[in-house]
Amino acid sequence: MLETQPVSLKDWAPYRALAGAWTRGDVCLRVSGLWGSARALVVGALLQPDPRPCLVLVSSLAEAQRWAGDLRFFGGRAVEFPPPEPRLWRGRQRETDAARAVVCHRLLADEPLAVVATPAALTQPLPDPAAFRAATIRLSVGDRLDRELLLEALERAGYERAHTVAEVGQWGVRGGIVDVFGPADRRPVRIELLGDEIESIRLFDPTSQRSTDALSEVALLPLGRAEATANLLAYLPPRAPVVLDQPELLDAPPEDAPAAQPLAGLLADRQRLELGLLSAAAPARGRGEAARTDLDFGTLSVARFDGQFRQLAGELTRWIGEGTRVRLAASDTHQADSLRQILREHLLEATPVDALWGPERLAVVVGECSGGFAVPALGIVLLTEEELFGGRRRTLRRPRYERGAALTAFSDLAIGDLVVHEDHGIGRYLG
Repeated sequence: MLETQPVSLKDWAPYRALAGAWTRGDVCLRVSGLWGSARALVVGALLQPDPRPCLVLVSSLAEAQRWAGDLRFFGGRAVEFPPPEPRLWRGRQRETDAARAVVCHRLLADEPLAVVATPAALTQPLPDPAAFRAATIRLSVGDRLDRELLLEALERAGYERAHTVAEVGQWGVRGGIVDVFGPADRRPVRIELLGDEIESIRLFDPTSQRSTDALSEVALLPLGRAEATANLLAYLPPRAPVVLDQPELLDAPPEDAPAAQPLAGLLADRQRLELGLLSAAAPARGRGEAARTDLDFGTLSVARFDGQFRQLAGELTRWIGEGTRVRLAASDTHQADSLRQILREHLLEATPVDALWGPERLAVVVGECSGGFAVPALGIVLLTEEELFGGRRRTLRRPRYERGAALTAFSDLAIGDLVVHEDHGIGRYLG
């Protein structure tokens, strides 16, 4: 029975129809029946043959994180575009400014990114792309420059002077050494000048202040908000499509972006893929009904087992007996090994694989995915930790940038360590 089943998305009739309409450039594509992370599976597959930037519009920051994670799980190049901070926010605003700058820089470099954003993030004021390019400072080893002009350019680009550079958006100077923490790298850079020539560019640890890797060049992206006359759409090429996680987002929910103009007008000239669980009968909004395509994919939700592995083993045995291929997603290799051992105790052997597709009846794939689904037409079921264990393990998100940490005691130091005094600069601990 397995040999007669489809083996990839290209063998799935609704996907073939959608891919054809997507390639033709049909303006409004309306899709229903995609459950859980199956949405990201289909969107990621659409972007692979014709890599181009894409905007995925979602309702909340939590949904943005879920979508970006699911797209990466299925092999997509997804990034989140941070929304504006709440009015009373007192956190590290510079890091979100830096994250936005990196996404803008990558889009201007024509990277085929899937940018996941909320309506508020989409309409966040940004510099015009031409102004962003002009404010970007590019330095290479061997370049000749005036140190004072460099410092003035950093000020104009929105960087702040600091005695010790430990956070993104800061710069400091000591003689012929200029330290800058730009958005493009996780660590700050140390630019050493010999006269008016750049002798070296090195990354350095913001805590120990020790230089590490040598660079041949660096791009210092602008962080200032002056002359913010554009938004994210200005950085997306005209042919970049828009994926709407909910068609209702075209009305710009008041709680997300109360002052924003309706998104239906902003997105009217772009190809749109509207996703819904149920078939929608509402008329398409945009350039008319002629280019509208409606498709139902018919995926199904999957049962939750919540750690009931005897029940899980019984269902897996039934699916395998019917010829269905089952994929179990584990967040890391340790969790994957534990899951395989549990299945062995129930007389089931799961093969480790790198992708969904393949002949294996039961397999484990490593990666973080928000929720499973079943595709009867493809004979495949995906179960994630959400269904297997009753919830995904909460993993700490790696900080975008390394931050300098203050010493808490002299016992943290060894003789000979370099230290940075907040008033006197770099020195060496002698005991």
